[in-house]
Formats: sequence, C-alpha cells, structure tokens
Amino acid sequence: MNIRKFSELKKKPNIKLIKENDQFETQEVSNATEPVVEQSDCAKLFSKMFESREMAHIYHLQVKGDQGSYAKHMALGSFYEGVLDLIDDLVETYQGQYGIVDGYDVIDTTETRTKEPVAYFEELAEFIKHGRKCISPEDTHLHNIIDEVVAITYKTLYKLKFNS
Repeated sequence: MNIRKFSELKKKPNIKLIKENDQFETQEVSNATEPVVEQSDCAKLFSKMFESREMAHIYHLQVKGDQGSYAKHMALGSFYEGVLDLIDDLVETYQGQYGIVDGYDVIDTTETRTKEPVAYFEELAEFIKHGRKCISPEDTHLHNIIDEVVAITYKTLYKLKFNS
C-alpha cells in the first residue's frame, strides 16, 4: 500500500475531454467562476467586528437605571468581553493563512452611537453574514469562527429584546 503525506496531495486540475479529428485531447479548464476577493474586503469585515466590540462597551457604560437596565448592562458586557477573543482568533488564523491584513477602517462611532443597541446588533448580524463572503467557502475553519461571532451577536439580541 502506497501512503502519501497529506502535504504531498495536490488538487486535481479541472480537465475536460475535447474531440478533434477523431482524436481526444485533454485541456485544463480554469475555475473562472470563482470570484476574486480582495483582502481589503476582509479588512472591512474585521473592522466592523472591532467596531462592534467598541459599541457594545459604549452601550454597556451608558445603560441607565430603568427597569431591566441591569440585564441590558450584563448582556452588553458579555458581548464585548466575549467577542474580542473571537475576533482575535479569526484575524490571527486568517493572517496565518493569507498574511498580514492592512487597511483597517478607523473606528469612528459617531454615526453608530445614535442607534439603539437592538438596531445596531441587528444590522451587525446582517453585515457579518454578507461580509463573510470575503472568505472562501473552503475555509470552513474561518467560517466556524465567524459563526461564533454571529451566534454571540444573536445571543446578545435575545438578551436585549427579551431579558431586559
């Protein structure tokens, strides 16, 4: 039995058979349908995630003593404490595979501060779900971490909507 190391395996090229003058030839076909994704698209996604951590902290500190405020305070605290480790894992793993990411957006919370926390986190979840397209579907290890960010976002929304 011939066993090869995983690192020695190569992706098989996409081949099609062509018949010309009663002879068959093989021709390699490119996967031109796969979109080319710029690293800057991922920098936007990562920047938005960093912004979400900052916004959760701001919202957390601005909670006032209304009914349910303690639950809201705790929900926002859980988000900003938990999401940073996930973002670090995502960016470090991505950079280990693709190289250092440049071009992060400066975190400017001027516009987002005017939004209510529920509206902000609903928009965040949608942004992440669409922004994740910058990562190849084959990179399931990266999508797994993004799924965790989406999950903590929806968990926070649950706490904000129904526990405060």
